[in-house]
Amino acid sequence: MVRIVRAANGYRLERDGRPYFIKGAVGSAHLGRLVAAGGNSIRAGVRDLDRAHRLGLTVLANLPFGKQRWGFDYKDAGRVAEQLGQLRDLVSRHKNHPALLMWAIGNELEIATNAEQRAPLWTALNEAAAMIHELDPSHPVITPMGCDFIFQRILPELDSLCPDLDAVGLNAYADMLRLPEEVAKQGWKRPYVITEFGPRGHWQVPKTPWGMPIEDNSTEKAAFYRRAYLHAVAGRPQCLGSYVFHWNQHHEKTHTWYGMFLPDGSPTEAVDAMTELWTGKPPANRCPRMGPGGLALEPAGSSSGEPGVFACGAILRGRADVSDPDGDPVSVTWDLRKDVADNPNVGGDREEPVQPIAGAVTSASGMEATIRLPTGPGPYRIFMYAHDAHGAAATANVPVLAR
Repeated sequence: MVRIVRAANGYRLERDGRPYFIKGAVGSAHLGRLVAAGGNSIRAGVRDLDRAHRLGLTVLANLPFGKQRWGFDYKDAGRVAEQLGQLRDLVSRHKNHPALLMWAIGNELEIATNAEQRAPLWTALNEAAAMIHELDPSHPVITPMGCDFIFQRILPELDSLCPDLDAVGLNAYADMLRLPEEVAKQGWKRPYVITEFGPRGHWQVPKTPWGMPIEDNSTEKAAFYRRAYLHAVAGRPQCLGSYVFHWNQHHEKTHTWYGMFLPDGSPTEAVDAMTELWTGKPPANRCPRMGPGGLALEPAGSSSGEPGVFACGAILRGRADVSDPDGDPVSVTWDLRKDVADNPNVGGDREEPVQPIAGAVTSASGMEATIRLPTGPGPYRIFMYAHDAHGAAATANVPVLAR
């Protein structure tokens, strides 16, 4: 039995009669590492319930719900009824699983909608929540929303039209630093779960003159995870806990932006930050860290003084400012990739990964490398990866333009 109960100043989650604060991650990879880091829950699909249970983890189980931006019509009564039937089957099959914590209906359903479109969406969502409660009174029901859209004052709509939701899920990035204040401003009195949080998003950072977002390095990201958690999660009486994004490698704009692990499985400093937040102490082996010099290029730009702009085929020298807090030796590798960070996909919609350009790194030694830009014009991105002997990593990248 999982339930949300009123506490002195807000709410708390209880599981089998005991307080349960969510220390969770989005994803179903590296689960042993999650347990070692002090995590207790994952946001994942019902197919991951068994594996999570074997490790003592719970699951915020994702339930599919049609997105209007993908063509789902909530004025089509037949399609809505069919979807409700599919949810009924899923919930009926899995409602008694011992790892189940809560149900999450859809994800950021409000993207690319207006108030008129959302009215039938919220009606269908509330009908689904009521149906789930009827089938399974032992697990709360939420829906995750994107905070960029919540700040358009959508929470009052949800509050009015979805009384059968037990709480709201909030997906937030840079917005974590003002999230509790916004929730209060909009009059949301029910509890919330941070269903996603991570580094500053690609839409929230400065851009190059040619329009590419500038990604924070792994140390800057780790510092932001910490600030975000301490502001919007820890000690907040309406907050039931959080799910950090993304406990795996994940390609969205770049292959390093949102993943807390590199493609080779190496953890980055964001994992260290969450370990310390969840357990009160850092891991025994800490990840390499970027210094204030970050990743620097020479020359810095074209002869006309444009930073980051070079002639096609130009030879660049990269230097990384990186060290290991445990004093371990650090090895550094590099690659160059086509820059696709202006991909217009939103809401985590799938993006195709980009592979390194063969032969672009002509030499590498210590903290330095020589990179030759392609002869074809266009945007590219230089990536640096630093590993210690234990497989922990730091990473940084710099966008460049060849013309």
